[in-house]
Amino acid sequence: MLLVMFTLLASVAVVVTRGIAGAAEPAAIPAATPDATPAATPIGTRDATPVATPAVTPTLAPISITATRSSIPIADPSAAVTEVGESEIRRSASRTLDDLLRRIPGFSLFRRLGSGAAHPTTQGVSLRGIGPSGTSRALVLVDGVPLNDPFGGWVHWDSIPNEMVERVEVLRGSGASLWGNYAMGGVINVITRPADHDGGSFLAEGGERGSGRTEGWMSHRFGATSVLAGGRWLRSGDYPLVRKDSRGPIDVAGGSDNGVGELHVEHQVSPDVRLRVMARGYHDLRDNGTPYTHNETKNGFFRTGLDIDTHSTGKVSADVFSTVQSFSSTFSAVDQTRSSELPASNQFDVPSTSAGGSVVWSNRLGPWLGMRDHHLVAGIDSLWVDGKSKELARFMDGAFTRRRAGGTSQGMGGVFVEDLIEVTEKLDVTAALRFDYWQSYDGFRREDALDTSTSLVDRKLGDQTETLVSPRLGLSYLVMEGLALRSAIYRGFRAPTINEQVRPFRVRNDVTEANESLDAEKLFGVEGGFDHQLGPWRSSATLFWNEVDGPIFNVTIGDGGGVVDPCGFVPAGGVCRQRRNLGSTHILGAEAETSIDFGHGLVASLAYLWSDGKVHSAPDDHSLVGNHLPQVPKHQGTIALDYDRKGPWRASLQVRIVGEQFDDDENTRVLGRFAAVDAFVARRIGYGFEVFAAAENLFDETIESGRTADGVVSIAAPRIISGGVRYEFGAESDAGGSGIVK
Repeated sequence: MLLVMFTLLASVAVVVTRGIAGAAEPAAIPAATPDATPAATPIGTRDATPVATPAVTPTLAPISITATRSSIPIADPSAAVTEVGESEIRRSASRTLDDLLRRIPGFSLFRRLGSGAAHPTTQGVSLRGIGPSGTSRALVLVDGVPLNDPFGGWVHWDSIPNEMVERVEVLRGSGASLWGNYAMGGVINVITRPADHDGGSFLAEGGERGSGRTEGWMSHRFGATSVLAGGRWLRSGDYPLVRKDSRGPIDVAGGSDNGVGELHVEHQVSPDVRLRVMARGYHDLRDNGTPYTHNETKNGFFRTGLDIDTHSTGKVSADVFSTVQSFSSTFSAVDQTRSSELPASNQFDVPSTSAGGSVVWSNRLGPWLGMRDHHLVAGIDSLWVDGKSKELARFMDGAFTRRRAGGTSQGMGGVFVEDLIEVTEKLDVTAALRFDYWQSYDGFRREDALDTSTSLVDRKLGDQTETLVSPRLGLSYLVMEGLALRSAIYRGFRAPTINEQVRPFRVRNDVTEANESLDAEKLFGVEGGFDHQLGPWRSSATLFWNEVDGPIFNVTIGDGGGVVDPCGFVPAGGVCRQRRNLGSTHILGAEAETSIDFGHGLVASLAYLWSDGKVHSAPDDHSLVGNHLPQVPKHQGTIALDYDRKGPWRASLQVRIVGEQFDDDENTRVLGRFAAVDAFVARRIGYGFEVFAAAENLFDETIESGRTADGVVSIAAPRIISGGVRYEFGAESDAGGSGIVK
C-alpha cells in the first residue's frame, strides 16, 4: 500500500508542479493506437481523427466511450483503457470473446473455464484480480447496455457473434462513478458494427471434437433507414471435463450448443435525431460431464433508443431495454468411485424478467471557470429485476422428496455527473460523482415435503435498502513528447444478485447455499501509472491498490457425510458452503503492457499482471485472515506475435501463462500453473473469400479448472484445431478479396 501511495503522490506532485510552472507545450502522444494497446490520451488529442506516424499503423481513434459514457468522441486520459480492434478479433484463434479477451492483463473468468464448457452460472468476469466468482465484479456492455445476466450477474459470452464486433474497450479500475452496479472492478464495452453501409460477411468453421460454428451479418440502407441482421450457431466441441486420473465410468464428454440471432434498425428522423431499435434471441444447451447433468437457457432481449444532437446545448442519448429469460439445470451426487450418480437437485424453472433505461447528456463547453476546456456528462439510469428459483431436491428411494422455491425483486437507480477538464496545456483533471439507491423487496423462501404434502418452510424475506456514493478523481499530465503520467482515486460497489440471495447450487459433491441477508460490496481504490510512446514502441504500466469492504465469498461451513446446516444433506467427500460477506480484502497489484511495431505488418506485444489479493478481515471466521483470494493467480501474462500487412496473409501466435491459484477460501486446494498456446493463419484467395486455420491450446496443455474436497480435478478445454472460410462483400470490401478495410 505504501508503494502505491508513494507512486500516486509522486504523480500528483509532478502534475501540480509542472502545471504551475506552465512550461512550453510538448507534442501530444499520437492518437493512433495499435490493436490492444493503451488508449489513454491527453485531452488535447481527443478528437476521433487518427493521427498517423511513420512507425505506427493507425487503427483506432481514442474514443473511449467506456471511460466517459459520452456519445462525443473523447477519451479520459486518467483511465487505464485498452482497445481491441477489429483486425485483432479477425486474426484470433478464439471463437468467443471471453477467450479473446484473456489476452488483456487482469481479465479473469471464474474457474479458468471458457464459455464453451463452463456452466452458465460460473461465467462471471473480474479485472485486476479483484476476486473472480460466478457473479461478475466487472460490468460488461454491448453498445452501452448491460450484458450481465440480470438474475445472476454472469455473462453469456457466446451470445455475441465475433463477426458482428467492431471493437472492444476495456476499462480497468472502478467505473462505478459513471456506470454504477457491477462496474466495481472495471467496464468492458463491446461495440458492434454500425448499420451504415451495404455489406456483410459470412463464416463457416469446423474442427476437432465436433466443434463448429457458422456466423455472419448483413446490412442495407433504405434511404434514411438502415437495417442490420446477424447471428451465429456455435458448438464448443465435446471433451471430458474431469482430468484423466480423476475420471470414472460416470464421466462423459461435456460441451455446449447454442444459437443467437439479432436485428438492428436505425432511422435518421432528421439531421439531429436518430432512432434505434434492436432485438436479440439466444438459446443455449449444455452437457455438464455426467449423463444426468445438463442445463438450458432461453433469453430474449429488446432495446430502443433515441439520439438527439442539439448542437449548441449538447447531445442526449436515451435508452429503454428489457430482458426475459428462463433457465433450468440439473445436479447429481456421484459416488466416490465415480462409477454411478444419483439426482441431487433439479432446478426445473428459474425465470427472470428485467427492465431498465437511461438518459445521458454530454456537451463540450469550452473555456469555463478559468479552465481551457470542459467536457461535461450527466445522466440518470435505473434497473428493475424480478427472479425466482424453483427446484426439486432430496432424492430418496428413487424420487425427489422436496420442492423448494425462492425469489425476490430488486430495484436500483442512480444519477451521475462527470467533468473532464483541460486545466492547462498539459494538465487534465477528471472529476465524477454518482449516487445510487438499491432495494431488495418481496422476497420469499418456501420448502414443501412432496411425500407428505406438508409445508416445511414458508417465510417472507426481509426487505433491504442501501444508498451508495461513488466518486472518482483522476489526473493526467503530459510530461514530454510521448510520455504521460496519470493517477486516480475512486470508490465503487456491487449489489448482491438475486441468484446469491435465493438460489443454492452444487459443484460435484460440494454444496453452496444462498443467503438473503447479503449486503453490497464496496471498493476503495487508488492507482498511478504512465503511458509512453517512442517511435514504434508503446508501453503503459499501472500500480494499484484496492480495498473491498464486505466481499461476498463462498465460505466453507462444514464437511459432508450427513446433514450440514444450512445446506441440508451433503455427500461424503463434499463440503457445505454459504455465500457470506467477509470483513474486507486488500489487493495490491501492478499491470503492464508493451508492444513494438517492427514494420512490414509484424507487431510483438507483452502483457503482465501481478496481483496479490488477501483476506484482511473475516469476523465470522478469523482463520481466513491472511489467506489468498480464491481463483486469483499472483502472476499471469501473455506474449503475442501478430502479422497483418493488409496483403493476402495474416497470422497470430499467442502464449498465455497463468500461475498457481487456490480454488477455495481455506487455501487447501491448489490449481497448477499452465502455459497455453493459440495460433491462427489466414490466406485471402480473391473475390472476397478467405480461408483460415486456428488452434486453441495447440500443445494440449492440461489446464486445471477446479478441485473438489475429495480430490476430483476438473479441466478446461484441450487442444482444438479447426479450419474454415470467410466471405465478405459490400461497399467497404475489396473486389479483389482483400476483405473489409477500415
